[in-house]
Amino acid sequence: RGLNYDAVVVHREASLIGPAFYERLIAWSGKPIIFDFDDSIWSPAQEMRHGIFSKLHSFGKTRTICRIAAAVSAGNDFLASYARQVNDAVQVIPTSIELDDYPVVPEPSEERPFVVCWTGSTSTLVHFEFAREALERLAVRIPLAVKIICNQPPGRPVAGAETRFVPWQQANEAREVGDCHAGIMPLPDDEATRGKCGLKALQCMATGRPVVISPVGMNTDLIRHGENGFLAETADQYVDALWELANSPERRAVVGAAGRRTVEEGYSAEVVAAKFAALVRSVTG
Repeated sequence: RGLNYDAVVVHREASLIGPAFYERLIAWSGKPIIFDFDDSIWSPAQEMRHGIFSKLHSFGKTRTICRIAAAVSAGNDFLASYARQVNDAVQVIPTSIELDDYPVVPEPSEERPFVVCWTGSTSTLVHFEFAREALERLAVRIPLAVKIICNQPPGRPVAGAETRFVPWQQANEAREVGDCHAGIMPLPDDEATRGKCGLKALQCMATGRPVVISPVGMNTDLIRHGENGFLAETADQYVDALWELANSPERRAVVGAAGRRTVEEGYSAEVVAAKFAALVRSVTG
């Protein structure tokens, strides 16, 4: 009523079903659209989590919204390159961490077992399987506990390791993520995962824990290998990195502290909010 606003922010899509109907209406009204997305939502390979709505989803709408938007906020370079096919006003504005919600957490006081943490949603639990071989091989060499923070446990435990399933709860997520010796973020390399924006790695890094993550999508921009974390593409590389961390509390401390600084300097809510505010001002004047 009265269109008493300067712009409209659309995050991912205005409706779970159908084409870009509402977005076109907004554009027709003359109000600029700021389009924000943080996954490869144009790709059928992207996990859809809305039941029957998934079958009615129009994947082609993402390109349309990019085209009619006054500006686009993309979560990483891969997503930005997609948007730039039809829009020149595209900025990379990464996923952020509210540092007050993710303080540095002391690692477990006991060095054994070595605790490795994975956190994710039910739809991404399949990604955990890409680390299974490495974890089972590591469990042969050292006492190992694998913590899985999720809505449901994996289909089977990690052979040779103690499997610790922690039901996800927002209230204790930060504490549980940090209560380990190292975090992992295994990913396959495909169109959907290249759009991932590193949230799970950032959460772990914010608590001061070192991470071993797959070099997919934004992860390669986030991690300087061996300095603020480790990039591991193969099972051998995962085993080597985790073995190094398991055998050196000092190495864990140095890498973990560097990871925390990375979040503070480039991925805190304060830093990223300033980037988004500048994008809004560029559209609204």
